[in-house]
Amino acid sequence: MKALVLSGGGSKGSYQVGVWKALRELNIKFDIVTGTSVGALNGAMIVQNDYRKAVSIWKKINLKVLFGEDAIESTNNFEIYKMYSKHFLKYGGMNVRDLEKLIRKSLNLRRFYNSKINYGLTAYNLTSKEAIELQKKDIERLQLDDYLMASASCFPAFKKKDIEGEKHIDGGYHDNLPINLALDMGADEIIAVDLNAPGLKKSPKKKAKITYIKPRNKLTNFLNFYEKGTESNMKFGYNDTMKTFGKFEGNKYTFRKNQLEKNRLLYQETYLHVLNKILKYKKVIKSFEELINTNITIEDETKDEIFEKLMLKIMESTAKSFKLDETRVYTHHSFNKLLQIELKKYLKDEIETNEPCKKKEIELYKLIKEAEYQELRKQALLNPIDTLKAIYIYTICEA
Repeated sequence: MKALVLSGGGSKGSYQVGVWKALRELNIKFDIVTGTSVGALNGAMIVQNDYRKAVSIWKKINLKVLFGEDAIESTNNFEIYKMYSKHFLKYGGMNVRDLEKLIRKSLNLRRFYNSKINYGLTAYNLTSKEAIELQKKDIERLQLDDYLMASASCFPAFKKKDIEGEKHIDGGYHDNLPINLALDMGADEIIAVDLNAPGLKKSPKKKAKITYIKPRNKLTNFLNFYEKGTESNMKFGYNDTMKTFGKFEGNKYTFRKNQLEKNRLLYQETYLHVLNKILKYKKVIKSFEELINTNITIEDETKDEIFEKLMLKIMESTAKSFKLDETRVYTHHSFNKLLQIELKKYLKDEIETNEPCKKKEIELYKLIKEAEYQELRKQALLNPIDTLKAIYIYTICEA
């Protein structure tokens, strides 16, 4: 049986909705869903097969829902922590009454309990000091929302959840990625979405085919809920899942299938021609291996494969420097076009301000245009990454 396992992670949980969108497109179905904390909440939506409702919930969850009039709008982690700390000291944790109402309203008990997908969640009973692992059959209909909120009660940020006189807190205090619960429920194939958030994680107790999906980009702070962050998290979840299953390419940036090979075929000859003018070939190969950060040798992979890996590393480093959108899905053409546009902006600013651009790769790009190879050789030793980025910029602009 196939299971989807969803970790806890607060606001990072919107990433899992993006994962779900991709899995739906890939027509990957599940017999079991298990989750902890926000993963338990998302899991309930998956079991009742209500993707639109899940997206709607995440668009409504923000700091105002959690803090009311005391909410601030900030992406500053210190300010966010201070707000949570203030509520803990004053009230013993944040009151999530409005969030509970939103979850309760979103649950469709008929669809949830009639679903063919089995379900499990984790929480921690602070009163009895016992971990809780509950399956769908163990949860009474009228208590489903209570146990979902118990699993997501991220103490001390949130108040403890009272169920029948006993205090419960976040399932992350027991197992923040409940793979073992899925195994106990009969899973032998698992897709585990790990948000890399605070919490205990237990190693799988028996062998199974496990595919991990983890964020490759920086997500929102797990305690900060805001619409723009929710949207970017969802896009990252979608992109990473499509990359995991070979439909997209890239690492921190995302490219459609086969775009990296097309890019290599288009620019490899020019790139290597310029690179060979700066460095001797043996040094080029050594640089390839160091930059790729693996133990490969020429015997392990072809020069083309090595170059493609190097090119991706350089492309993504350049895009990061030029602040290209990390959530977007690119073709090689759209990616390079945006780099060209950004380069023109920096060069225009130089002219208008009469001040040289502070970006090293642009300084080196201008040296390449001026054929200052002696100076470039010196710079290559001092700034190898920036030199390779400059060559890439030159290649896509001048080839």
